[in-house]
Amino acid sequence: MATANVAADTTAQALFTTPKVKKGKLSSLKIDNQSGAPRTVRLQDIFTPDPSNGTPSPVLTTEERLQVTVAAGVTYSLSEEDLKDVEMLGDAKAIADGISAACVIIVGYHFE
Repeated sequence: MATANVAADTTAQALFTTPKVKKGKLSSLKIDNQSGAPRTVRLQDIFTPDPSNGTPSPVLTTEERLQVTVAAGVTYSLSEEDLKDVEMLGDAKAIADGISAACVIIVGYHFE
């Protein structure tokens, strides 16, 4: 299982890129928020649909796959079972409602 680790930021931070013929699946999610304020973290999937799905001129699409708010001083975790329905088709990114090096987002993932 591969992992990606980023700090909370209001600019989308890259986690991983899913190969074209695969689906990215999250194995784990841990948000360690030791900042002084609650943080809302969203996981985004940024991809261009394949023309074969009936869209003749596909455009870059951003889908929100998960949103979690974590209180200050709390570590929040989700297991593979909790994340079984979350799939990434393109670039997986994390974006938060504030910038903080004290709020760390750790994602475990694999491709199917």
